[in-house]
Amino acid sequence: MSDNFDFTIEELSMNAWPSLKTVFFDGWIMRLSNGYTNRANSINSIYPGKINLEEKIKYCEEIFSRYGIIPNFKLVGTGSDEPCREQKALNEKLITLNYGINDETSIQVCNELEPCTAKSDGIIVQNDFDNNWKESVIKYNKISEKHWLTFKEMLDKIAVEKIVVSKEVDGRVIGCGFGAVENEWVGVFDMVVKEELRGRGYGRQILQAILARARELGARKSYLQVVLSNSPALHLYRKIGYKEFYRYWYRKKGMGKGAVI
Repeated sequence: MSDNFDFTIEELSMNAWPSLKTVFFDGWIMRLSNGYTNRANSINSIYPGKINLEEKIKYCEEIFSRYGIIPNFKLVGTGSDEPCREQKALNEKLITLNYGINDETSIQVCNELEPCTAKSDGIIVQNDFDNNWKESVIKYNKISEKHWLTFKEMLDKIAVEKIVVSKEVDGRVIGCGFGAVENEWVGVFDMVVKEELRGRGYGRQILQAILARARELGARKSYLQVVLSNSPALHLYRKIGYKEFYRYWYRKKGMGKGAVI
């Protein structure tokens, strides 16, 4: 991992998946969203700071405690055993404070978007989220009822250009995904297909529709985030042309030293 790690994708992904509340503190960005998703409820060490590390961690813990959320630090690097240089001290300190590893994830990048000439029946492309799309994602991703409102509020906060794709079979939505376009990049999020219909190529159709529309809008590169345990998704993205760029993971309070869940 380079000493001068480029946090461009980290910034893009924060815009594409905004938190409900944000606190900036000495180069760190705290994101809070009622506990829904790690990405939107995490402490991100992005820029160099001046305040003592222990003092910064304590302050973040106090903020998260105020909102009833378990403190959760996001770290980036080549893998959970090698964070980027500016985060090594933080990673080591968190281990001593009983922060365990949670959700090691691969950032995948496709550096050239190829034109998609294949036509797929039932693909619907829109520029915003409608209720049918939202309810389909809630159902197929099995989002807990306590998070329904938070999920919808987060979607409403997205300020960058959106590509919202649904796949219909027999007049019913069976899969969804969306792209967030910014500065020649398109980030791909919330890719999901109804469980009993997976493995039939519908996910690929949704992804290719997002990328094709993104190319029309001027995007030339794409990124996405996939948990390392999700083998089917990794296989799909590899076939499309995505390659791992770097990894990130979370250290969450109380998970146990070095614990992986």
